[in-house]
Amino acid sequence: MKNYAKTILVILFINFVEFRISSFLSEFYIVFPATFLFYSYYVYQSKENIGSLEAFLLGLFVDLISNSFLGLNAILFCLITYLINLYSNSFKLFSYLQICIFFGLSAASYIGFSQLIINIYNFSYLTLLISTIFNIFFTSIVAISSIYLRSFFKFNK
Repeated sequence: MKNYAKTILVILFINFVEFRISSFLSEFYIVFPATFLFYSYYVYQSKENIGSLEAFLLGLFVDLISNSFLGLNAILFCLITYLINLYSNSFKLFSYLQICIFFGLSAASYIGFSQLIINIYNFSYLTLLISTIFNIFFTSIVAISSIYLRSFFKFNK
């Protein structure tokens, strides 16, 4: 229960940060789904498989706090949970670059689905392309920095 409360608090914080930076990034045709990327990372790093009920409930929670259509994040969270759980053994064979490309493309599919549902008449391929490149670049920077920071702060005994 303590772990779920911590996850919900982190999702609240990341959703707040995403809300604050979205207006700035929209000027450059960038959509940054930080909450979706955090949830994907949470499922990827989880020791045990995340169930569909937990994914659906966390998605509904994100729908409620982000004022999006009820069920949009719930369905997409269930889908990414299924994909990550399905390929969890294959991810062990992938390099960091391949995993970053997977998460960047999954963020692009999230953006595409949400833009199709939210504003179908204002769908922009330019936004989708620039957001895909930005999200792949962002996940690569996070992966590289986590590798080097982990080795940098490693203490010798």
